[in-house]
Amino acid sequence: MAANNHAEQAPPMQEKKEEKKQPSALENITNESWNAIKGTTNMLVGTGAIAGASYLFGLDGLSIASSFPIGGKIESGLAGKEFKTKNFRDEAITGTLFTPHSYYGIGAVKEIPAAMGLDAMAGGLVAGGLTMGALVPVLNAGYYGLDYLVKNKTFKGMGKYFKENYYPGFKKSLPLNIIASAAVGATYAMPVLAPYLFPFMAVANVLYRVLLSTEKTKEYKKLFYPSTYLPNSINPFYLLGGAASVGGKIYRGVTNSAYGLGSVIRSAIGALFKTSAAPSPAASPAPAVQH
Repeated sequence: MAANNHAEQAPPMQEKKEEKKQPSALENITNESWNAIKGTTNMLVGTGAIAGASYLFGLDGLSIASSFPIGGKIESGLAGKEFKTKNFRDEAITGTLFTPHSYYGIGAVKEIPAAMGLDAMAGGLVAGGLTMGALVPVLNAGYYGLDYLVKNKTFKGMGKYFKENYYPGFKKSLPLNIIASAAVGATYAMPVLAPYLFPFMAVANVLYRVLLSTEKTKEYKKLFYPSTYLPNSINPFYLLGGAASVGGKIYRGVTNSAYGLGSVIRSAIGALFKTSAAPSPAASPAPAVQH
């Protein structure tokens, strides 16, 4: 009983809810300023990395290094994610580090047939075969290694990362790699085509980066939509969609207003007829005169 009395006398514990402290105006300004500084720094670092690749390797360096942030932006769009300044920085650094890997690799592939004394046609077949059979697997491995190191700043977990992404990425990029290898071989066999290799590889580099994506998405068909690459301000599909949306809102507004006006008119007419049809009240009988 004593224990029960003690329990009854003990006041119930009440949890005090601490009110969330709202940041002051100074804290808001400080946070916004710091975010702006970080964003500007990320853009400067990324742009500087691409500029360095361009300085060292010319237009090829610019094409390869810049294809990574462009491809990363497209990848984020396909996955429905925001592409932030830190993503631009990391992609640009990865692309810059990948540039000599690709530049010297393709150069070596095109030198081997000449060193073997092969003619143009045979040399083109060898160059294309070496690109597909030897260079591409090495390039893919280099991409995933650099991508992981730049984004995670450590080797820990890289083995698992390779296991999960290397072969799926290789399979996704296989058609593109076959076409790119054929293009390398064709420019070796027919030097007249060499000027066309650069614009082709510029596009292929962007697609290569997108197809090696580690994001889980099935929206690769959007790569064939112009709307994937155009900003909204000049995107006809977006503008038409926006116009249709605005038109739909106007239509719904007009029809709702008309419906509302019709309801008011019907109500007024109904009330009028109801008033006209109502019978007049019967006259009260005159009171009897009492004598």
